[in-house]
Amino acid sequence: MIIRMIRYLLAGIALFAFSGAYNQEPFFSQPYNSPVFYNPANLGIYKGLTARVTYRNQWPQYFSDIKTYNLTLDLAERSIPGIGGFGLIVNTNDEGPGFIKRTTIGFAATSRIKLSRFLTSHVGLTGSYVQKSIGDFGDYIFSDQLDDRHGLIYDQSSFNYLPNTKTGYPDLAIGGMVNYMKKNISATTGLAIHHVFKPDESFLGLPTRVPRKWIGHAEMVIGQKRRSKGGFLFNPSIFYEYQGGFSTYNISFNAAKSVLYAGLTYRNKESEVYNFNVLVIMAGVKLPIGDEQSRVLVAYSYDLTLSGMKGTGGAHEIHLNFEFDRIKLFKSKSVFREDYDYPVFNKPIRF
Repeated sequence: MIIRMIRYLLAGIALFAFSGAYNQEPFFSQPYNSPVFYNPANLGIYKGLTARVTYRNQWPQYFSDIKTYNLTLDLAERSIPGIGGFGLIVNTNDEGPGFIKRTTIGFAATSRIKLSRFLTSHVGLTGSYVQKSIGDFGDYIFSDQLDDRHGLIYDQSSFNYLPNTKTGYPDLAIGGMVNYMKKNISATTGLAIHHVFKPDESFLGLPTRVPRKWIGHAEMVIGQKRRSKGGFLFNPSIFYEYQGGFSTYNISFNAAKSVLYAGLTYRNKESEVYNFNVLVIMAGVKLPIGDEQSRVLVAYSYDLTLSGMKGTGGAHEIHLNFEFDRIKLFKSKSVFREDYDYPVFNKPIRF
């Protein structure tokens, strides 16, 4: 019975995809650990190369859970005037065991403008190509196979053919960001728009436009005024997303002490007929790789469902963050020259 209910759910997802209604897009419980994925303007804030790998397993209680894999490469650039950095994004979102799969490969770049000694702005864009595919059509159940009283009574549906099981389209995201860094405080706020031209993702040849996605975010990293090695860092943040009638906001508070990280996030996702509240618990550790110029962050989070969609098993998310300060795109004496001096820290404060 449970397996049958899951198949009904997946059939509904498929029908939404065909009709152009809003469907599941990749998202993460730790958006602060995937900044370039959400806003290309976040690219190149910190010097060197930052590689971020994220795995998310949503609704693991179901056989047909939703798995997401994400990789971003963030390489800062300071030798070319006006350039902030270059990046790569690879994302795979698997809705069930091959039922609906979305793969995205994108390239990002930012323009960096220094507004004052402590204030810098970035404008960025991500150009990508998206491929979406449908699995075995025999695994879907449609309404003409169902009876109101007896449930599934027909083995086959009259809707048993699609002209295409794959579709692909180019996509564009743009964003802006302002960053303030001084002594023991860093503050960032930004806005991004995804699916700028509302690309067509139809399998049937009928116009099916992806609705634009709007992202707004703000965060601060606050260190102790006389922060010694291993002192406290505090990282409050707020994140907002809107797409196709669904709005999501995250309110997070993270803290770090020495190599240990911990945090709590409250997330609310809602529409006119849907309300889903979650408490996200995060824990992690950041360790040096050889020296202080290279580090790795390992973070795990779990979604604890408060209301709506209970019994799904929540979601597990694992994040790996590799930071290499010495990696440069071009060899030059001026490469990665700091825009300004830091009276307290020898390097920008970052969480």
